[in-house]
Amino acid sequence: MAKIVGMLDDGRALEVVGISAFDERVYRGVLACPGITVQELVMRSGESPGRVQSSLTRLRARGLVSRLWGRSPRWTATNPGTAIRSLVRGLQSELDRLTDTADELEAAFRTVGQNPEEGGQFEVLAGPEEQARWYVRLQQEAKEEVLTFDRPPYVLDYHNPLQTGLLNKGVRYRTIYTPEAFDHAGAFDEVGNLIKAGEEARILPRLPFKMALVDRRRAVMPLHMDPPLTRGVLIRGSTMVVALVELFERLWREALPVRPGLWQEPGALETAGEERDASEPSSVGTEDRRLLALLAAGLKDDAIARQLGTSPRSLRRRLRHLLDELNAETRFQAGAQANRRGLV
Repeated sequence: MAKIVGMLDDGRALEVVGISAFDERVYRGVLACPGITVQELVMRSGESPGRVQSSLTRLRARGLVSRLWGRSPRWTATNPGTAIRSLVRGLQSELDRLTDTADELEAAFRTVGQNPEEGGQFEVLAGPEEQARWYVRLQQEAKEEVLTFDRPPYVLDYHNPLQTGLLNKGVRYRTIYTPEAFDHAGAFDEVGNLIKAGEEARILPRLPFKMALVDRRRAVMPLHMDPPLTRGVLIRGSTMVVALVELFERLWREALPVRPGLWQEPGALETAGEERDASEPSSVGTEDRRLLALLAAGLKDDAIARQLGTSPRSLRRRLRHLLDELNAETRFQAGAQANRRGLV
């Protein structure tokens, strides 16, 4: 009797196949006494008849016990090895279905743009400060290359303190600028310093948006181009990043290179003509090449004057003289002549 009670007291081994501790204790009681009645199980377990009967019903449904019909219904256990192995096979089948479901859910997870290794493909960035933080962070984590569309409006000061150090470490920077990127005084010289440090720079009249794309894996960009750039998006490895790389490369091929030589031996525009040898009226100096590059980039007269530190009136006077030197009647012809001579 003591042995039977002990079996009824501690049963937890079958929980893994969905048999509760109480049901296992009842099962062990039936297993120890084939042909046992409900009343006997109630006396030995101290549980209510209703609870014991419910347990037997569950065990019978799982194939662990069977009922012996007669004037007084009795219960007996089925072969434990056969019954429990059947439960294990059923559990394995459930696990296989769960695995299949996990595969389906993972496929759906990836389809909607999520990467389990990087925590999500798209992340909305609220506010210019968060966009700026990610711009800095992506540069800090750059290993090979940073591709940039540079155009206003800006969420950071124009100066990028990280870039020179990363260039010195071997990170390649390629930047496409719009003419509006040079609207503030000193911008052309700032870019010149970056080019001297190793940046590859080109100019296009227009860019569809602004962005920074790091190592062809992650990009940060605003969701719209209207100031104050209140929302942005961080894009991690995806077909969207591949598309952004392809767009950058196509526009890079179309853009006009900005050569480092334009920042060598700078001088004041107003004195450039005086320093030129009068016997060589067709010579084009450094300031003239800078002027031509800015013209070719699409900058307006006022913006060019700010970059070159002169007045719009002096700029227009110098431009007329430069057109004469290049034997050109229009700015377009001047650009073509400058390109043919390798001046821009």
